[in-house]
Amino acid sequence: MNVSFGFSQTKDHIRAANEAVGQAMIGLGNIPADLAIIFTTIEFTHPLVLKTANNLLGEIPILGCSTLGIMTAKGIFKHGFAILLIALSRQMFLNVASVKDVNKKTGLIAGKELGEKLLYGCKNVRRNLSIIFSDGLIADATNLINGLQENLGRSFPLVGAGASDNFTFQKTFQYFNKELLSASCCGALFGGGLNFGHGIKHGWKPLGKIRSVTNSHGNVIREIDGRPAVKLYEDYLAKDASELARELRRISIFYPIGIYLPGEREYLLRNVISIKEDGSLVTQGDIAQDSKIRLMIGTKDSCLQAAAESCADAKKNLMGQKARFVMVFDSASRFSLLGRQCVRELEIIKEAFGEELPLIGIYTYGEQAPLKSLNYLGRSYCHNQSINVLAVGGQ
Repeated sequence: MNVSFGFSQTKDHIRAANEAVGQAMIGLGNIPADLAIIFTTIEFTHPLVLKTANNLLGEIPILGCSTLGIMTAKGIFKHGFAILLIALSRQMFLNVASVKDVNKKTGLIAGKELGEKLLYGCKNVRRNLSIIFSDGLIADATNLINGLQENLGRSFPLVGAGASDNFTFQKTFQYFNKELLSASCCGALFGGGLNFGHGIKHGWKPLGKIRSVTNSHGNVIREIDGRPAVKLYEDYLAKDASELARELRRISIFYPIGIYLPGEREYLLRNVISIKEDGSLVTQGDIAQDSKIRLMIGTKDSCLQAAAESCADAKKNLMGQKARFVMVFDSASRFSLLGRQCVRELEIIKEAFGEELPLIGIYTYGEQAPLKSLNYLGRSYCHNQSINVLAVGGQ
């Protein structure tokens, strides 16, 4: 496997695409690329930008999405166009696919459709990993992953990111070949012996006693322990619902809900994105009725420790092989919490994998990955507030 990275901060969108793609193509030399992964900040989400990249690259597959910030080995940027070109070995293969208008279908149906497309022509060969990019504002994101796993397999390693905008929560974009999409999901299925290591952690710790979700549907929690769900926050923070609503973004970052999953070491986090008039909590991702939950708390130190643990897990699972590139899907909530210490998180990643290794990352509205890093046993989940590290070592 050969990889090459390109990046531009040029304000002119077309020129930036030309610069970044040109850098990446020069880096590969005469080796033909098999896949381009493109991440841009929201200002670059214009069809002409994608068309420019496509014209330069030829007809190779393009995947990617919008983000509020781009992470590279040289820093964290709130404005830019980044591209990673990947040339696979002869023994490896990939297939790419997309599913559109997810919100007009059920998440389960959309996930199944994407899984079927990814598997097309790949059913009799060894498959290793799927990477997906979805709209971070999709309401039924959990069932989208469930549908994908019905076709790819419940224990198949699936790693992905929810596209973001500039904290306006209005519209995010996904890139698939020549198409600029929203409310969609696109991805790649790799096979033939791809070696990789993966780690995901969040760093939030449980507070208080375990509670039960006694009434919920999808991503709406109506009751906790038989009381309106908002009482969980009213009691702990000594604020009424109107006060909580005004400070909800900050509260959700510092005090998300943690779901206890039997057999898992970490709680699965859920951000609260709104409070309904009846006291129901709307979360980013579903919480099943009868779930056992805890209120969680995060600090900058615990977040940075989680970043180090994610990198250590990813390195461990490479089994001593050197990574060819690292991809990081880092929650937008962590970006808000860490502030200027986001740079310290980047330093931790570079310390783990080396200064010269190609590194590309984005800040996300949700992450997808298995909770268990060792052998990737068990299903993949939709995560909030996690750092998702994927180190790919080739064959």
